[in-house]
Amino acid sequence: MLENEENNEEEEEEDPTEDFTDLDDVVDDVQDLEIGIDDDSLDYDDFSAEDIDGEKESVLMSKQWYKRIEIDMWLTRAHMATMGIRQQDQYRAQSRQYTANMEVKGDIAFYAYSPEDLNKPYKERKRPVKVLDYKEIVGYNKGFWDYEEKKSSIYKQAEKSAEDYDPAEYAKLLRRLVIKTFSELKRDKKKKGHAGRWRGTLEESVVLSTNSMFGENRGKPRPYFFLNLPGYKYRLLLWRTHTIIGDRYMFTVPHPKTGELTTYRIKGRRFTPGKDFKVYNAETGEKVAEIDDRKLNIGGRMTIRFRGEPEFEDLNRSTVFRRTLVLFGILVKYLNPINKKYKRLYKGLKKKQKYLKALNKAKKTQDTVKVDAVKMKYKDIQRKCDMIKSVQVTNSELTLHYNPRRIRT
Repeated sequence: MLENEENNEEEEEEDPTEDFTDLDDVVDDVQDLEIGIDDDSLDYDDFSAEDIDGEKESVLMSKQWYKRIEIDMWLTRAHMATMGIRQQDQYRAQSRQYTANMEVKGDIAFYAYSPEDLNKPYKERKRPVKVLDYKEIVGYNKGFWDYEEKKSSIYKQAEKSAEDYDPAEYAKLLRRLVIKTFSELKRDKKKKGHAGRWRGTLEESVVLSTNSMFGENRGKPRPYFFLNLPGYKYRLLLWRTHTIIGDRYMFTVPHPKTGELTTYRIKGRRFTPGKDFKVYNAETGEKVAEIDDRKLNIGGRMTIRFRGEPEFEDLNRSTVFRRTLVLFGILVKYLNPINKKYKRLYKGLKKKQKYLKALNKAKKTQDTVKVDAVKMKYKDIQRKCDMIKSVQVTNSELTLHYNPRRIRT
């Protein structure tokens, strides 16, 4: 039954009798790549000397086996990490990854077995204890996300299209998630030097998300995200795949020395109060971790639990695997608005088909009054962003898709 319905929809979408001779009427300057420049468009590579130096400490940390990680996303800004006039400048001084538009949104705590417990059999170990001398903070780029802020990059970009769209509505469709993690600025007594170091980045790719949205299941949100981790030479890709029911996200990790690939599946659990996930090795089917969303927590808390059996020790020590799950855990709090955005983008783009059909039908009558009526009707629809001419991205998004083997001048 479902296959018949899908086939009927495909036949309607691919009707060869449709004649879109007026497509040029709805193509604007975006197609000519007049996209503007946002505040954080960088023309240099992600890594710098201080980031690599900071990663040396991260490698040392990987010798520790963290059994649990707690991500606490704050509801308000009233927190010690955001207090103080010089906090932003101090973070920026430690790493250029902390840009002018970054804002602290949460923190990350780590729980580990004591050295004595690690020498004991798995079932004889006590509960993991909180690591007191290390903590991380969560930052997001508010210039790409806070659409209500008129000084943000996306609102300024929306104002450039004010002739076609209401900027307040159009800015909602331009938002793009960029989150980063850093070691906490507060220095410990031994001054190990890890304060304010960059620990990972997750960026939404509007280009690939739009491509997948049209390619899979006609309009279902399929967001894609790039992950960059200090000291790891490859960029990871995390994306939502097609499922009939529930959520499923995938990522594949290449081994930097052997080229061997390992794929992981993050599967949403159904009928739970929050958004809970189980993490599997996709090749073996083994559950390797779980992510628990504490729905009733103010602001939002995610708990990542790793398998404690000895056979999972090497995996749990992997900073790449661990940081991927941390970034995904942060992402969970943003998934609803991201999915709503892509649903609206898809409907707005498909509305263009109805406009062109109505316009062509009116033109065949050679009645200018009917033609003007159609244009006026859809102009109002477009003004509300219920119809859009095309998906628009900023320069920061396009730099994600630079050809890495291009000739650089």
